[in-house]
Amino acid sequence: MKNYAKTTGEPEKLIAAFQPANDVRLRGNADDIVRFPEEKQLLDDELWELFVNQYRLRSDSETNGWRGEFWGKMMRGGCMTYAVTKNVKLYNALLKSAKSMLSAQDELGRFSTYEQDKEFRGWDMWCRKYAMLGLEYFYDICKNQALKRKIVNALRKHADYIVKRVGNGKNKIPVTETSQNWGGMNSCSILEPFVKLYNLTGTPKYLNFAKYIVKTGFCKDFNVWKAALSDRPPYTYPQTKAYEMMSCFEGLLEYYIVTKEEQYLNAVVRFCELVAETDITIIGCAGCTDELFDNSAQKQTEQSDMHMQETCVTVMWMKLNYRLLSLTGESRYADRIERSALNALAGAMNTENQTMEKSEAHVWDGKLIFDRHEPYPFDSYSPLTVNRRGRRAGGYMRLQNGRSYGCCACIGSAGTAIAGLFAILCGQDGVYVNLYNTGAFTATVGGREVKLEISANLYRSDNVKIKIKGTGTFALGLRKPAWSDRFDVSVDGEKAVFEEKRGYAVLEREWSENIVLVKVNAKVKLHEQNGKIALTKGPYVLARDSAFFGDIAAPVNIAANAKNEVAAEAVQNISFPSEIALRVPTDSGHITVCDYASAGKRYDDDVCDITVWMPKK
Repeated sequence: MKNYAKTTGEPEKLIAAFQPANDVRLRGNADDIVRFPEEKQLLDDELWELFVNQYRLRSDSETNGWRGEFWGKMMRGGCMTYAVTKNVKLYNALLKSAKSMLSAQDELGRFSTYEQDKEFRGWDMWCRKYAMLGLEYFYDICKNQALKRKIVNALRKHADYIVKRVGNGKNKIPVTETSQNWGGMNSCSILEPFVKLYNLTGTPKYLNFAKYIVKTGFCKDFNVWKAALSDRPPYTYPQTKAYEMMSCFEGLLEYYIVTKEEQYLNAVVRFCELVAETDITIIGCAGCTDELFDNSAQKQTEQSDMHMQETCVTVMWMKLNYRLLSLTGESRYADRIERSALNALAGAMNTENQTMEKSEAHVWDGKLIFDRHEPYPFDSYSPLTVNRRGRRAGGYMRLQNGRSYGCCACIGSAGTAIAGLFAILCGQDGVYVNLYNTGAFTATVGGREVKLEISANLYRSDNVKIKIKGTGTFALGLRKPAWSDRFDVSVDGEKAVFEEKRGYAVLEREWSENIVLVKVNAKVKLHEQNGKIALTKGPYVLARDSAFFGDIAAPVNIAANAKNEVAAEAVQNISFPSEIALRVPTDSGHITVCDYASAGKRYDDDVCDITVWMPKK
């Protein structure tokens, strides 16, 4: 199987700073993805207040829990979503909750779900990180200057309390000792909000604290970022928790932006390349052994009953690649975002409004207890071989009033927002198209407003139509997707000559109400690995579903041409809603497949197994 993300991985320089378009109005599948959490989660005032109350109740004190992460995770995702949708109702919900959160700060300056005599253990620093991030992300969209000042003052008090007690020196606790989990990587990930706070205030002690964390290497007795620089795959590190490790590297990238020390950018780039080569699977996630890096690029074909491909990992992978895309202008990061968004993340969305009555949640209360839980907007794990969705709630915590929540349910909206944020980006020289999906976009180039109207449906057609509304000389960058071996461009019916830069076909010219047509190859393709086969169509992974006719675990033999293209016929899916369903011929009849994001979504049913990887006959 082709590794979609593998590149030369050479150290990068800070080439270009991309910014999202001024106005993003997606249509169709991508718009459904971005707006999904607004309706299901982000406008729920009761849920927001429930999360804030965890700080007032110090609810993690007795269990060393992580209830304190929920508010900041969802606030970050809500603010990112607002940056795309500009939904006034959403802004008001975020504003109300941010004000409530400020009132939950204790007299010591702490935002903590732990009592003071039980602080700096378990997931306390992790939760304090998310309190900071939630407020910092809201600060970026806040329209009230007085409130912004209150946020900064609250963040200062919160950070000052930590700096006074955590670090090197007398009567201080080392940051890697503030948690007994994962070598302290969860605690070290507080690097990111400290760098952001330094950017807001210019106060040296916050940057000094960030420098201290970087020097620890993010892990007790092991330097994670130096291991990445030495090309050691993350699945071989002493601690392999994927989500927490990626969070540390996201902080390291922010630290690089401030310090401009190339070794830190190189470490983040190398880390991402190593993860892409050894752990990212066909659907754009990592970890086939629970939530750990485990060489899943190879292990993904193995039949397993393990919980795998955690939604938190999917979103953190998207976030890290989005930051690198914005900083470097390298299109391979957009390739990765696209694959994760349209497959792993879209597949985790509870679009069929399932009750999750068959999903288990684990609680430790002297013994392991299995809970049933309320429906969440996002599922926590994604199967690759014969198994079902909706099996278990990741990061589950009991709350009050019979409520509960989980980590993956909270983080999903950050990923769905990125699906909109990365679609069209503005560079210093022009506009760059990353997502070939129908929508209308407004960007500012050289002080001039440019509008793009895109018509595309890669489920049905290999053609992308782009209307340029605006005049002047600027660059139009078109991402050359890794999944297509064809990329033809014409302008007003004439074949266009373009220059390839950083994976984009760049047309720099005088524009005046032009029509650009892009032709790609989104045919169904066969991938083979470890005696198993899988199918994709352009950026979309295809899957068999037990609701279709036939045994989805049975070996199959599918013919492909020299370009690994497979004959497939579009058919109507009468079993459940899907973006596409295809009939694929085999040597013993045919099988039906659909887009992975739609497969297995009715997991309240007794039978709803799906599979991506099929045994080869």
